[in-house]
Formats: sequence, C-alpha cells, structure tokens
Amino acid sequence: MAEDREDDVEPEDAISQATIRGPSSQANGSIYSSYAVEEMKQLSHESVTPQNSYQIKPSFQDIFKEVPVKTIIRNVQFNTLEGKSYDADIAKKWTIQMANEINEKVKDIEMKRYRHIVQVVIGERKGQGVKSGVRCIWDSEIDTCCSEIFMNDTIFCVVTVFAVFLY
Repeated sequence: MAEDREDDVEPEDAISQATIRGPSSQANGSIYSSYAVEEMKQLSHESVTPQNSYQIKPSFQDIFKEVPVKTIIRNVQFNTLEGKSYDADIAKKWTIQMANEINEKVKDIEMKRYRHIVQVVIGERKGQGVKSGVRCIWDSEIDTCCSEIFMNDTIFCVVTVFAVFLY
C-alpha cells in the first residue's frame, strides 16, 4: 500500500496537498503558481477581516427602563387587590395571576437582551412587621431590580422585578 502513494503523503495531509496541486500535478508533480495560491487565499476566510460585533454592555437607549416597569406593577397590584380582603386560598391564585400579568406586560416593553424575573409576595396584615432580603450575584452596573408595595386593610403585597442583562 505504501508503494501506491505518490510522495508518501499522510492521509490527513493528502487533503491539503490536493487543494494546492492542480489536476495535472499528479502527472508531473507541479504546484499552482504563486498567483493561483494568492487568488485562493483571497477567496478563503483569511481574506475577510473580522468585525467586532460582540456587545458587552447595553447602549444607553437599551438599559432597563425602571419607570414603565414600576407603573405596570402599580397598575396590576391595584387592579387585582383593591377592595379585596385577605384569603389564604385565593392569595395563591392572586400571586400567580399577578406574576404572569406583570411578566407579559414587561415583555411588551421589549428591552433588548434583558431577562427578567417577577416575584410576588402576598400576606395578611395583622399589625406585624415583615423583613425580607434578597441576594443576587450579578453585574451591579447593568443588572437591576425594582419593586412596589401595595397595602390595604387586610393585605400587603410586595412585587419585585429583577432585570438581568444577557451577555
């Protein structure tokens, strides 16, 4: 088998050899002229200059828009909870309904490359205090959150929307 090969070319090198040799190269071993090699390079990926298209941070127009999100949260809280009294069984349905509605309306704002998380907490007001904390690992320059609190005689509701920029 080794005697059948022309220049003892390894199989992986045969492909690269075939690309620079012409059809007559098997007969006389000639290689394309330097002009032909340069022309092939011009047609290859080496001739294309790469462009910097990777965006690390959002532009000023594309940053998270906190004011419209807060307006959405306030409107949904008011429309869902105004005039209602706390019921533990119904509160679960309200949290799911509010989270889904806020999620859909925030998507309509179309903030490019931001992913958002909606958290809704509903509890009964009995004169007690409530403390809540959140920890996140994120880019403090770009990622952000906003929240709104709703209270009536029997209900408190805290809605937080976290916005995380997708790199």
